[in-house]
Amino acid sequence: MAMLTAAATVLAVNQIFNLGFFINYVMLDSRYMYLVTGTMLSMVFITFPTTQKSLNHVPWYDIAIIAVIAVVFGYYAFYAERIVLEAWEYAAPPIGVWLALVTWAIVLEAGRRAGGWPIFVIVLVLSLYPMYSDRMPDVLAGIGMPVQDVAIFHILGAESLFGIPMQAFAQLVFGFLLFGVALQFTGGGPFFIHFAFALLGHLRGGPAKVAIFSSGLMGSMSGGPVTNVLTTGPLSIPAMQRIGFSRHYAAGVEASASTGGVLMPPIMGATAFVMASFLNVSYVTVAVAAIVPSVLYFFGLFMQIDAYAARNKLEGLPR
Repeated sequence: MAMLTAAATVLAVNQIFNLGFFINYVMLDSRYMYLVTGTMLSMVFITFPTTQKSLNHVPWYDIAIIAVIAVVFGYYAFYAERIVLEAWEYAAPPIGVWLALVTWAIVLEAGRRAGGWPIFVIVLVLSLYPMYSDRMPDVLAGIGMPVQDVAIFHILGAESLFGIPMQAFAQLVFGFLLFGVALQFTGGGPFFIHFAFALLGHLRGGPAKVAIFSSGLMGSMSGGPVTNVLTTGPLSIPAMQRIGFSRHYAAGVEASASTGGVLMPPIMGATAFVMASFLNVSYVTVAVAAIVPSVLYFFGLFMQIDAYAARNKLEGLPR
């Protein structure tokens, strides 16, 4: 897992920041996408085992899947120029069709493991849609396509697996995530939490206000509600319970505040990067536009917590 993480990081840093790690060589975008996607898919089969018994080791069948991923995406990366120049998206040779079918199945299984059966069913039905679209009524009708054409469109084209969301992640989000992780590992996370406690902990309902403030600060560098909860929750939730908040209310405050962290620039949720790509504007434009809504969101939470603390006579922590 560590080797895969390191490989993905080196690939992203070299491609996004153009540092010339590989003899001053920047890869073709499609080759970079193939390598990053293959690395990430391999991580899925290590992180999300099929059974609880496999939590401490990688079973043989997952090792086999990872080996297949390495071969398939290694082939894609090696022939990246040929795939583009010969337009395999529309007319791939037999080997391209078979590899696309294998990749399609692997991606579906990765989605099932990471997102559950609902995600698997939704993605399966929608990805098969071009095959039965000619039998759909009215506005849902389309031109039917054979399975081999659907497979190469999904896997070898730039509109499905490697569409705007994946392009935004590989070329933009990855860099911001690296920045956030670096900031946390250099002490940025604990600093924000301690700063929030020093600033607001002694006020009425202080720990809840600390959760709001620290989640906003953490959200500005992580862009993920789960990361926020795991970082600020272990400190803010017990502190809220200590001054009289119920455990359910304390958890609700932390969840609400951490969810707002997705809105807080400069590092927002992945949707913001996709939005910038769809609108053909810079990410900075989206981030600046999000400043006022995110501040208003946290201000509303702050006022609600203050009113709740006043009504229930909840004091702050001693200095």
